[in-house]
Amino acid sequence: MPPLILWLCIAAAVLLFWAVGAYNRLMRLRSGVSKAFAALDEQLVRQIVWVQGCLPEPMRNLTQASPIELQDKVTATWVKLSAASDQFAAALAGARSDAIANAPVMASLVLAHEAMCTALADALAAAVAPDAVPQLQAQWTGLLHQTWSPRAAFDEAVRTYNQARTQFPASIIARLSGFKPAGTATRIAEFTHAAR
Repeated sequence: MPPLILWLCIAAAVLLFWAVGAYNRLMRLRSGVSKAFAALDEQLVRQIVWVQGCLPEPMRNLTQASPIELQDKVTATWVKLSAASDQFAAALAGARSDAIANAPVMASLVLAHEAMCTALADALAAAVAPDAVPQLQAQWTGLLHQTWSPRAAFDEAVRTYNQARTQFPASIIARLSGFKPAGTATRIAEFTHAAR
């Protein structure tokens, strides 16, 4: 075998092993993002269940309020909270259905979470007996704190994955294989931190 062909075969073999290694690393990191999201998802579902459990029975799973219902300010706050929790549940389902949630999907999730938190604060202020508010706020704060660690782990997995997919030469494999950047949930953490 001529030396040139031998060197070309060696170069091709090295390139093949490198490509397989880079692809496998990206797959492992993407799988890590999915696993980290599953842990975060579990905590966020708990928040939805808790919020929906706070709603008065007639308001649970409410799809649309009539104009008469909206004339009552207290009822309007419950309707707003019901709608916000439904919106957040839909955003969470959208993020869950994506193999790896991209930035717009995660931004939608974060905004829906903030809307639910705001609607909950309004409902507690307007519609709950004043002596029950501290206990409900303490329960909600506890749920938010439980979200902190899984959210931080998820964001770290996303940062590691996104960094790996932009490093040369793995960036070539990422482009060729369709590895898209993932989005973080950092603002959920910021909202959580502000609620402490």
